[in-house]
Amino acid sequence: MANQTPIAVLIVHGAYFLPSAWEDFCHGLTQAGFIVRCPRLPTCGDTRPPTALLEQDVMAVRAAAQELINSGHKLIVLAHSYGGIVASEAITQDFYASHSGKGVAYLIYLTAWLVQPGSSLSDVITKYGFQCKVDIGINEDGTVAAKNAPESFYNDIDIGKAKELASSNVTHNWLATSSSINGAPWKDLPTTYVYCAQDLAIMLPLQESMVQDALSASGTSRVATETIEAGHCPFLSKPEEMIQVVHRAAAVIG
Repeated sequence: MANQTPIAVLIVHGAYFLPSAWEDFCHGLTQAGFIVRCPRLPTCGDTRPPTALLEQDVMAVRAAAQELINSGHKLIVLAHSYGGIVASEAITQDFYASHSGKGVAYLIYLTAWLVQPGSSLSDVITKYGFQCKVDIGINEDGTVAAKNAPESFYNDIDIGKAKELASSNVTHNWLATSSSINGAPWKDLPTTYVYCAQDLAIMLPLQESMVQDALSASGTSRVATETIEAGHCPFLSKPEEMIQVVHRAAAVIG
């Protein structure tokens, strides 16, 4: 990448996280030669009662993507957990990489919600069950929080560190996940879904079911898979393995 415009990695974080949770991983990617952006999703840690919805999250990702494209970058979009819903809606065809090389060229769904067009997260849960060990606390203002984050998000991390990490988790506006999804950029762009085998937030059988639905719906094999022996946050517990996933995506798109 030294003799051309660096590939950019656009990170779409999950519902109970802020970009600060990704700082060390972003630094690792930067050291590896990538340009990195991780915009804050407005529904995460919103004012209470919350005001932002999925639409605002989509706008934040599209704005970051457009800024990178305007700077001449080819993009890898890395979406984690709820971020999969946001990325699927945000990355429309007008953001796809063009012949000039600028634009989104690869998608990585990291133990993310991979929802079919016309369906919602609730539809996935109805179909496959609530395969999740997160104790979700619902507040009167419509926000939700993870009451057992150390055990459910960071189960592969030392408990002391897990509690420290959990202290920075935020609330999420549950209405952001209630809408049906329209986008499916994974039907068009090279895509890797990263299974997290020890995940207790989106458990492995559910991850596998969503990917199988995607393969059946797309009629192609554009969704490849990799497996990491990690919990819900391998960008924290297995950062080097995740950086290698990004390197492999970068090798595909040049």
